[in-house]
Amino acid sequence: MKYKLLNLLVAALLLGGCGTGESTQNGAVEDSGWKTLKKVSGREIIAELKQTVDPSPEREKAIEALEDYPEFGEPTTELKEDLAVQAIEGPAAIESVEEVYGNFEEEGILFFENQRDGAEQSGIWIGVKEPDERVQKLLDMLQPRVDAGEIVAEPIYIFRSPHTQQELYDLQEDVLEVLKGMEHGRASFGLSANTVTSDIEITHDFLKPEQQEELKKQFPDHTFHFTQEGKMVAKPEESSIIWPEETFTDSPVEEGGFILSIEEKRILVVGGSEDATYYSFPEAGELKVGQRVNVEASGGILESYPAQGSAKFVEVLPDYKPIGAVLSESQAVVKALDEFGGKSLDALMVIKDISYDVEKKV
Repeated sequence: MKYKLLNLLVAALLLGGCGTGESTQNGAVEDSGWKTLKKVSGREIIAELKQTVDPSPEREKAIEALEDYPEFGEPTTELKEDLAVQAIEGPAAIESVEEVYGNFEEEGILFFENQRDGAEQSGIWIGVKEPDERVQKLLDMLQPRVDAGEIVAEPIYIFRSPHTQQELYDLQEDVLEVLKGMEHGRASFGLSANTVTSDIEITHDFLKPEQQEELKKQFPDHTFHFTQEGKMVAKPEESSIIWPEETFTDSPVEEGGFILSIEEKRILVVGGSEDATYYSFPEAGELKVGQRVNVEASGGILESYPAQGSAKFVEVLPDYKPIGAVLSESQAVVKALDEFGGKSLDALMVIKDISYDVEKKV
């Protein structure tokens, strides 16, 4: 039974900051309240910095230095703007937000938007749910850096947010409790509340349509996005073994790995196209050593050797038995294990290749 909980606070954990300048007043904020100055990307801008000077040569040199990182891709104008915001305006804004608000997660949300990801403009967005005098303090910290040419005003957006990051965390926990009551067996899911939209995004392998509708009813103020990952997990009364339509085939089977050992509710799959992995599997007793199988894992794989994980489904592949052969592939594997498997207690047997000699019929 697996699940993963994903939090999408993008900016604050990634970037550091620089120093601040002297405080100056910014006339964009009205003393009587926080009126909407304009809308950008559908968001209500409540305060703005003023661009008073041209950017300093130092800032331009910093942007040019970003071209030394070809791993980001072709240095287009859009990419340069994205990287400049992340490297220059972003750290300055984040540092100021942290100094003014402290734990900003309880006050609003903070995120970047990039043109290379489809945004209309490169920017760092500071969303405040209940704006007060601290918005003015934030402007007073950032405006001197604009005046000095260290940062530019345009990419820094201060807007009215309908939610805070802490509210999204709480929402995730509430949805998580409902999901845990719905999952069963080796079911797994991923859950996140989108920082920007507050939409609830769920990846899963077990939710039926009626369960999805139940979630929507319990959280009517939020939009859900469901994505099924892999096959739907078997119900408790159903088998998680997929048997072949034909037991034998005279054509070589290339995919899958071999079951080399079976323990109580666990199988070891090695060789073929599979890495050596122990899979916990409640129906292990229904399988046989030597069978070639495809395994669909549930959840993560522990990167030990052999690796360790949990199997959601085990597909048994047809047993290769060439025309004229006495043994099938799985029988040949069992014979090899019987002959060589006991020679070293510490050795891990790995089948690298199986072929059929037509003349010798072996």
